[in-house]
Amino acid sequence: MPTERSTSWVGTRVPRLEDRPLITGQGRYVSDIHFDGELTAVFVRSTHAHARIRNVDLSRAKTMPGVQAIYTGRSLPALARELPDGHRISPRGLTPDEVFYVGEPLAVILADSRYTGEDAAEAVHVGYEPLPVVAHIDDAVNGPTVLHPTVAQNLYDPIHYEKGDGSRALQQADVVIEERLEIGRVSAQPMEPRGVVAHWDANQQTLTVYHSTQSVHRAQERIAQFVGLPLHQVRVIAPDVGGGFGVKNGAYPEEAVVSYLAYLLQRPIRWIGDRFEEFLSTYQEREQIHDVQLGVTHTGEIVALVDTFYQDNGAYPAGGPLVTNTTARNLIGPYRIPHFAIDGHTVLTNKVPQAPYRGAGRPQGHYVIERMLDRAADKLGIDRAEIRLRNLLTPADLPYDTGLPQVVYDSGDYRGGFEKLLAFLNYPALRETAADGQRIGIGLANYVEISGGFAFEGARIRLTTAGRIEILTGAATQGQGHRTALAQIAADRLQVPLESIRVIEGDTGEIAKGIGTFGSRTMIFAGNATRIATDDFIQQAKKAVAEKLEAHAADIHLGPQGFFVGGVPGLTVSWTELATWLVSRQKPLPEAEHYFSSNTPTFGYGAHALVVQVDPATYQVSIRQYVILHDGGVIINPLLADGQVIGAAVQGLGSALWEEMIYGDDGQPLTTTFLDYHLPGAVESPDITILHENYPAPSNPLGFKGVGEAGIIPSQTLVLSAVEDAFRDLGLALNRAPVTPRRLFEAVSRAQEVMS
Repeated sequence: MPTERSTSWVGTRVPRLEDRPLITGQGRYVSDIHFDGELTAVFVRSTHAHARIRNVDLSRAKTMPGVQAIYTGRSLPALARELPDGHRISPRGLTPDEVFYVGEPLAVILADSRYTGEDAAEAVHVGYEPLPVVAHIDDAVNGPTVLHPTVAQNLYDPIHYEKGDGSRALQQADVVIEERLEIGRVSAQPMEPRGVVAHWDANQQTLTVYHSTQSVHRAQERIAQFVGLPLHQVRVIAPDVGGGFGVKNGAYPEEAVVSYLAYLLQRPIRWIGDRFEEFLSTYQEREQIHDVQLGVTHTGEIVALVDTFYQDNGAYPAGGPLVTNTTARNLIGPYRIPHFAIDGHTVLTNKVPQAPYRGAGRPQGHYVIERMLDRAADKLGIDRAEIRLRNLLTPADLPYDTGLPQVVYDSGDYRGGFEKLLAFLNYPALRETAADGQRIGIGLANYVEISGGFAFEGARIRLTTAGRIEILTGAATQGQGHRTALAQIAADRLQVPLESIRVIEGDTGEIAKGIGTFGSRTMIFAGNATRIATDDFIQQAKKAVAEKLEAHAADIHLGPQGFFVGGVPGLTVSWTELATWLVSRQKPLPEAEHYFSSNTPTFGYGAHALVVQVDPATYQVSIRQYVILHDGGVIINPLLADGQVIGAAVQGLGSALWEEMIYGDDGQPLTTTFLDYHLPGAVESPDITILHENYPAPSNPLGFKGVGEAGIIPSQTLVLSAVEDAFRDLGLALNRAPVTPRRLFEAVSRAQEVMS
């Protein structure tokens, strides 16, 4: 790594600054934080998907050694308050009377250790009166049981978008393809489960909460409201966080209950979730059913798209209609679609609530349009690559107003990028190879990555007394490499080694406002805020240097060695010397703060190609080649960008080939360990080639676009397309993800029966 800046840091493949403490065991996660006199919280969770709580017998558990207290929503009504998540229907801290999914917390045990608490939880006897279970979307839409009478039905905040006249335009199409497309439910399963440690400082009159969260300021607001404290008396700190993927962003009962009890009892309380609790209680995503029609001409041009879809949101809105809405806004992909009609419904069932998980509706929307293009190509006898080329937008089409709110594609070459991908593959030759009789298939998919477009993020930069530079932001990393990327942005302007910059994230005590890390938004907002704050910071420093050198601030310049007066480069003042001088004279050190906001999204795009081979004996799918073309706007660090794209792609392969949360008709989750819920590991992860094509975003000063979700957006449709192609002689049609070996065997068997 260079010690002085000779070229721009932005755009350089810099190794991550945050890695050394993590790989040497010096990372500090929530589970590493302890206080004297702390108690461990263990939650008693519902074993029924839907039932009334008749009674909770705590008598045996209370007498067990090491158990200090047990609370229910009835014994301590404050814990039965609804979580302040902004929805009309919200979970409670501890549900006092009715449970709506297996895993919903109804009591909390405070014990000297986790072991004692677990034993006590098993000794709690709950009397249930089972109620009818709404286990599936069809049950919720067509069945008689209404889960939450306050909304009168199991549908929550439907959305409708229309451009032109979708239904009438379908009648003018030469060919109309109709399909029911389904996507299974998945669990994010971050490496580090959720956790909370709360401590009340009686002297400072402050509740400090260490929280494995993606949004410290949003968590601060929720906790303060639930506990009943003013905002300034609650400090939330996210230490090292081992993965988030969206599901560590929402309101959860555990954060509320632990924080309240720490304040009430004035004792430190900790709860560290385990892997079983991740399956039972951490929010899930993806599950949708689409009834879709695509109208095309004889030559394959899209005429109209009409889609009515339902998202299984589980027992509570949780993420609300956000995923439904994002799905709708991604249904058209990077294609020219003159007419559409889209209706999306958020459906309530007796499952774990659903909330945004990496992609958050983008994969579902692209799944639909890409699957339908495959169907249209097969119906018309057009190559699947060719039908995409005929409908992809070109630079001449931009800016392209899709007809959806806040979706105006503004930069890039969608068709050109896809052509570049096909050329890299030598697609015609690859097509011949795939036709040689082996079960080899090619999958192709395009996508647009919509990122940002709302709210703000801040950055505060300051000079320490030791002469180091610190950047503070409300963003909270979960492994993305923010500390490296933000340091690169600042180092470009400050002309200093990266090692001299320290980035502090995820602490409400260090910066007053923030939104958090999700939706591929951090570099767009925190990155631009850092650049602008850095410029202000330099101007303050120049004024201080001018005073020290008895010169005019306009004559002060900044170079790699420090500040100097124009024309006298031999006399410099380093950052350390400036800090020492200011401290000696009791003058304030330079400090600047800026909040960057934007209501205009950015639009990255890309194309994926996947070559698979299927074992005809076991129906296992192996990956022979995976190529991604990606536009991420201005790239701060290609090493970080590649890591984000590849990591998301592998995560997407999991939800395309293996991962699915299965629930019985009684609402019982059947996949609650890694024995039944298979995550991709090193063996299953293929080598991935990335082709970069970077168009700066016109909507923010530095031209950044989102990167973190690009790899996962087309993954499910890509895999299904490739596996279908491996069985093209049978006319195989796969309409549900994931395509597990058993599901593939059944689909092939049905296709063979039809052929015979």
